[in-house]
Amino acid sequence: SILQQNEAKVAIITGGTSGIGLLLARHLHGKGWRVALVGRRPDVGIQKALSLDPSGETAIFEPCDVASYSAQAAMFKKVWAKFGRLDLLIANAGSVDSGSWYNFRQRGVDVNDVPPEPDTGCTDAHFKGVMYGTMLATHFMRHNSPTPGGKIIATTSMLGVHPCPTFPEYGSAEAGINHWVRGNAPLLMSKENITINAVMMGPAITPVMPGLGKAFMPEDLVPPATIIKAYDLFINDDDNKRTGETVETSYHGLFWYDMPEDKSGSKRRNVLVYEPWFAMIHGEKSGLGDALQEAPEGNAEDSGRIKEFEIIAVTGATGAQGGGVVNIMKKTPGWKVRAVTRNPESGAAKKLAADGSVEVVAADWSDEASLVKAFEGAAAVFAVTNWWESLFSGKSQWESGEIEEQHGMNLAQAAAKTPTLEHYLWSTQPSAKRQFPGKLETPHMDYKANVDARIKAELPELAAKTTYLYFGYYPQNMAYFPLIKPFAFPGTGQFVQIMATDPHAKILLAGDMTVNPGIWVRQALATGPAAFGKYANVALERWSFQDMMDKWSEITGKKGVVVQVSEEVWSKFWGPAGTELAWQFKFGELCDPWAVGADHISSEALGIDATEVVGFEGTIRPLAAAGMFD
Repeated sequence: SILQQNEAKVAIITGGTSGIGLLLARHLHGKGWRVALVGRRPDVGIQKALSLDPSGETAIFEPCDVASYSAQAAMFKKVWAKFGRLDLLIANAGSVDSGSWYNFRQRGVDVNDVPPEPDTGCTDAHFKGVMYGTMLATHFMRHNSPTPGGKIIATTSMLGVHPCPTFPEYGSAEAGINHWVRGNAPLLMSKENITINAVMMGPAITPVMPGLGKAFMPEDLVPPATIIKAYDLFINDDDNKRTGETVETSYHGLFWYDMPEDKSGSKRRNVLVYEPWFAMIHGEKSGLGDALQEAPEGNAEDSGRIKEFEIIAVTGATGAQGGGVVNIMKKTPGWKVRAVTRNPESGAAKKLAADGSVEVVAADWSDEASLVKAFEGAAAVFAVTNWWESLFSGKSQWESGEIEEQHGMNLAQAAAKTPTLEHYLWSTQPSAKRQFPGKLETPHMDYKANVDARIKAELPELAAKTTYLYFGYYPQNMAYFPLIKPFAFPGTGQFVQIMATDPHAKILLAGDMTVNPGIWVRQALATGPAAFGKYANVALERWSFQDMMDKWSEITGKKGVVVQVSEEVWSKFWGPAGTELAWQFKFGELCDPWAVGADHISSEALGIDATEVVGFEGTIRPLAAAGMFD
């Protein structure tokens, strides 16, 4: 009857004259819906509408370019004038990329011959078309009688989740629609009784691309029945409660896509509506149950914690490792360096302070309270201890180790008491005593490794954000460390390096200590949680002492020889320092102390640029040029 016909539900279907849109128009009309087919080709559209209802009472065509808001507004008005209500918008219109964003055709042109303005018709029809349609559908659905409200279903693509290089604009527009659906769903439901969902199409036979049937196997194509099933999930939702969903259609059925997991831990606050902002933008409060009504207590502004930069506290800042960290991190955007030193009045500390970009503070490894104060407000701490200092002050190797372990734990405990700390970077070493119990000790390395174990056992929360840095051999030792430095052998015209190790045994090289420590620290900080709990070798090279001597000779022009002596001879000559180094060299001969295992993170995973790292040759050449070997 005429009465029943006038009470039938009404759907607007954009892109409704072919493909998926026409399939849905036929489906809905067959179920008693009144449908408006919307498209840009009147010759085709009128014919398709008449094929549904020759009388034009229950099926009409309305021409419209959905990329134009005014055109959509005029179209909605005509549909409302015809049917007097709107229950469903299927925003289905769109096309793939209409031009290439790769600009391959411009290769070889003059640099001033810039590419022409690109055609964004795909984005305009898909993304802007859905946005315009949502706003207009909401307006008209508010006037439905007796119950305002309705449904919006956007046709998107699985390429909005899994991008395809052939269609970069299309995939991006579809991804935008998926987020538009999820972002609008809560408020459209709570305030307007309107649901909004997305059906992400897999490949289906439509006019979107020529020869589509040739590009896919039959088992790749979505059957029409599956397409209809996906839309019916939302169309047949009589309670009008399903909203904010994205469902993929495929040959194998329907698949739902949830929001990805929150990896940073900040999602919950980031997505909450803050009512003062919402009202400022939209003219009234959201009314959502979990919205923040006002600024929370202790917010960043009131507590004075809005930061233009993060602070990294660098211990041993006037030494080799700490100095290398300072050199890089002071130039790293978003970071401010706090150099921690026992004596801010030393020449090296004053030089750091004069830089202007480095804050210098006093603290002592033996005074945990001073370290706690030095770490205040720091987001990161680079921690290093100095075993050699105790040894050269007259302590034994083991006494020096005990002091170093205590210093290491003071640093760790101070860091654990720093509430702002996000990343702890501890300079450590593998342990011979742990790998060869009862057979070999290397106190300089063993006691550092003790700190690793104690952090993990005693300070688990700190361990959960710690990166352990293994530093190899310093090439600078050939210039500055008496035990390693080559010396002229009288009457031969040659330079000799006397070592208590096999000249051909390979060791890990840390490279230039003025920059490489900072590169690894910077990249570990940038890597974040993926570097937590991991060991990283601060090195890209493994050379033997003979390799190093050969390169040293090439650079300096001085003939050099590596002479191997026994541990006993070297210890008699150099004392405990010689004994320690001889044991460390023996450790390297028995195994690879820096072997990469499951608990390591590679330089590649840290994003280390090998061209930035300064190796052995790059370290020795400037030292030779400065006359350090004359």
